[in-house]
Amino acid sequence: MVKILVTTDFSDTAKNAVRYAIAFSAQFDETEITLYHSYSVLHLSGIPMPVLPEDTPAFRRSVMDEMEKLVEAMSDITPATTRISCETDVLPLVEGMQEIIDVRGIDLVIMGITGKGALGKTLIGSNTLAATNHISIPVIIVPGDATYIAVDKILFAYNREQPLLSSQSLHIHKLITQLSTHLEVLYIGDDEPAAAVKQELQRLLQLNDISYHSIQQKRTAKEILQFAETANARLILALPGKYGFMEDLFHKSVTKELAYGTKIPLVVIGQ
Repeated sequence: MVKILVTTDFSDTAKNAVRYAIAFSAQFDETEITLYHSYSVLHLSGIPMPVLPEDTPAFRRSVMDEMEKLVEAMSDITPATTRISCETDVLPLVEGMQEIIDVRGIDLVIMGITGKGALGKTLIGSNTLAATNHISIPVIIVPGDATYIAVDKILFAYNREQPLLSSQSLHIHKLITQLSTHLEVLYIGDDEPAAAVKQELQRLLQLNDISYHSIQQKRTAKEILQFAETANARLILALPGKYGFMEDLFHKSVTKELAYGTKIPLVVIGQ
């Protein structure tokens, strides 16, 4: 069984991420989705505020009711092999996510990329980035207008300056194997990927069916995303770190960088 954690703030973008996750779950033999909402209120500094009067059993019940309505609204597209449960609490989002991951043995996370209004976009963007930096299992980030297409190809934006850890390699191998999908490596550098690079990836990933492409080091995230669209990639795989792609992608505003219209979700695997 594959266990997926999906976060929601009830925005249209978050609902789309839920819709994507449910459709995505059909690629696995059996799936358990945990839908999670954190109603923690944060100062812009990221420090939780004192518990509010709204943090009452009645308020929590109203939140659960909204989540259950969302699940019911998705019932017509939910595969018979997928079970959905709901969780809500007042923990800061990433902390709450990590607790569920640990307790339930979650395999991957799916998140929307923006929230409600200008402030919501800033907070959700920050939370999305925080998740990719602090959570070590795959985090799939779904753009607001993305629609699910069966994942038959994943593009891995790779730069040898960013070390690929053994734990990350295991997650990549597991994801590719579970999905029975093809991995294409986009080597980001000023030279063609040498045989040594290919051998290293082969050794770490333990995958036989890998294709390779290359793109210049100075290319921006936008151009890499455009390459992925041309290649008909269904997911873009990236590692967080200061090697160009993720740094550029999350600079200042996630939504600004993606505003040109990419519909390809990103899958990020932290350390």
